[in-house]
Amino acid sequence: MNQPPGFDYQRGELVTNIRFSFHDHDIFLIKSKDDTFLLYAPTLRCLLRIAGSLARRIGENELSHPCTDTAINRVHNLLNKSLANAIKPFPVHLRKSTFFHMALGLTKDCTLRCLYCHADAGGNYHMSSNILEQSIQFAFESAKQNKLKGINVSFAVGGEPTMDWNLFTQCVNRLEQAEEKYSVPIHLSMTTNGYYGQVKRRFIAEHLDSVLLSFDGPVDIQNLHRPALGGKPSYPLVLQSARFFLQNVQSFAIRSTVSNYSVQRMPEIVEFFLKQFGNKYDLIFEPLVPLGRAIRNAHLVSEPSQEEFVTYYIQSKELAKKNGLEIKTSAANHKRLVTSFCGAMSIPSFTVTTTGTITTCERDSTGENYGYGRFDPDTQTFVFDEQRIHDNISLLSLPQKCNNCFCKWHCAGDCPDLRTINYDRCYVNRRLVQYELESTLNTANKTQTRKEVI
Repeated sequence: MNQPPGFDYQRGELVTNIRFSFHDHDIFLIKSKDDTFLLYAPTLRCLLRIAGSLARRIGENELSHPCTDTAINRVHNLLNKSLANAIKPFPVHLRKSTFFHMALGLTKDCTLRCLYCHADAGGNYHMSSNILEQSIQFAFESAKQNKLKGINVSFAVGGEPTMDWNLFTQCVNRLEQAEEKYSVPIHLSMTTNGYYGQVKRRFIAEHLDSVLLSFDGPVDIQNLHRPALGGKPSYPLVLQSARFFLQNVQSFAIRSTVSNYSVQRMPEIVEFFLKQFGNKYDLIFEPLVPLGRAIRNAHLVSEPSQEEFVTYYIQSKELAKKNGLEIKTSAANHKRLVTSFCGAMSIPSFTVTTTGTITTCERDSTGENYGYGRFDPDTQTFVFDEQRIHDNISLLSLPQKCNNCFCKWHCAGDCPDLRTINYDRCYVNRRLVQYELESTLNTANKTQTRKEVI
């Protein structure tokens, strides 16, 4: 794991930052540029740029008592006023969802052999029609019994959802029949590789509400990262799918996985997508994670250095802003205030693997890591393990290293699954959240709005 300069991995923080409490709200002093600091109070929605000398005096005083320092008192008074509109993020693990969340792993097989596939997809395993039928029935009966608003269904466990086309269409048709039977609305979403023709594209566009297409960029990047079976190029078909979905799917986004091969070309990838598709979609950049097939293919592509990912992500973001394109990455979201990263662990998500194991995480295609139930073919019912559910929820606890980190209200310790494999992207999250905070202040200055409140 790369350890960029100035970053203390043992403490998990930039050593120049300070945290203290103001009426039980976190206040952070974040080292910025030109001997300035950001004074950031996430739950008070307050953000200031202050001189380094003032930051050091505040750090010593911690705003804990009145003083003769006029500048400190001004900050103290501003924070006091912000208390009236303070936000208290509610713990995700205590929040009851108003929707039933079901993810279906229809197959472990795939038309591609992506070098970094976390699920190592390609095995000839498919969900039985019986498990599928029982899963759908359980979801709708649970939603009806608990008077939920609807069912969110995703297809993203293991392999490519469309690989077993008969099973996929059967599933969608049964979901729509159940929607009518139970009068429970459904929202269908999928992550897909797009490596198929017009028949599949039309069906997806007609029946699904949201599509996330995995597409890594220009022809050489896409074909290296995401080859088809036998090493054939995937680029031409995926490009056609992207164009079709952009025009015909209600909600469409592109996910581009970034490796050491492509990281320095992230701005070029943005230019490529802008030229091909315009700007009416979201582009999601995610660094390659060393899981599954990526481990044995590390000699071909591997994770990018965190420092390079940050550098080129920011360049890409600035380029995209000028062209009206929204770029995101999963954990570095300064707009959300949360106390735990993943709702799937706490709901818990009803994620059904091909064998009928129930797990919480869509990465967990076997249920080995977060499985909390199974389908019993003898009784034709689902059996759940309450202790495993409790154990999964406990994974949402904030790691100790996060206590003094200004990012903790935004990434909440990051994905528990990444923590399980000791994959630490704190540097990326912190740098990118700080970049967004700095951008917020810059925009406020240009528009002459109150830059102290975000």
